[in-house]
Amino acid sequence: MTLLAISIVLSSILLASCTSSNMTSIYLLSLSYTTPPQSTSTSAPDSSLVNPSLSSTFASLVSNTTTPFLEIRVGYMGFCMPDSTGDWICSRHADSLARNLNSTHQLPGSGDPLNLIYIAKNFQSQVVFDGLIFVTVPLVFISILLLSTFPGWHEEEDEHGSEREVKPFPSRAVSQIILALLTLSSLLIFVSVFWQHIAAASALSMVHSLSYGTVKLSVGTLAMVLGWGSVALDIIAAIGIYVMVASITVLAETFG
Repeated sequence: MTLLAISIVLSSILLASCTSSNMTSIYLLSLSYTTPPQSTSTSAPDSSLVNPSLSSTFASLVSNTTTPFLEIRVGYMGFCMPDSTGDWICSRHADSLARNLNSTHQLPGSGDPLNLIYIAKNFQSQVVFDGLIFVTVPLVFISILLLSTFPGWHEEEDEHGSEREVKPFPSRAVSQIILALLTLSSLLIFVSVFWQHIAAASALSMVHSLSYGTVKLSVGTLAMVLGWGSVALDIIAAIGIYVMVASITVLAETFG
């Protein structure tokens, strides 16, 4: 029950990433401009580049930005970026961050020349999916409630009149329901976190290549730790319930 409760807390924190200024360190993906912009024009161009001068074009766009340290962090349900004073501002809608950025710059587009906010918005809406985690949390919570119905230790008198501590076996039907719920929740949270990991890593590689090195990306370490930690706890709990069910079955067949 303790492991499952911790798993719910970790999943909830992961879902709440980038929804407030206190959650800025928990993000799936971070996008920012490299300083100074990297250009491949001075080095030998790759033979697969049909237009090798395009990297210089991207670098010149970024070098003219008035917000060279702009960084956009993407969570499951929100976005965060630093304001002009260096403090983080967060919102569940990327459009509000874009309006805030435009309001602080006289020239349209000067604050975000490569539209990192737009890229972050598309990444969250088209790639990130939090539905499986939202399904996992109630499944784990129901499992905790069912586990709380298991009988505990209590004292009974044996045939000789002496007291002894006994703990009855839990209901086999309830145990099997819990095992099914935990198995399903473990599978769902694993698929969700694995997809999160692959999506963030793929986006990192593709955006970096398409921006010709002018955009720097990083995968959120804390988000990965929270996600895989939740997976591990759910799997450990499921294995524990399976061992208990199997052991009770063997004992019932042996002494029944």
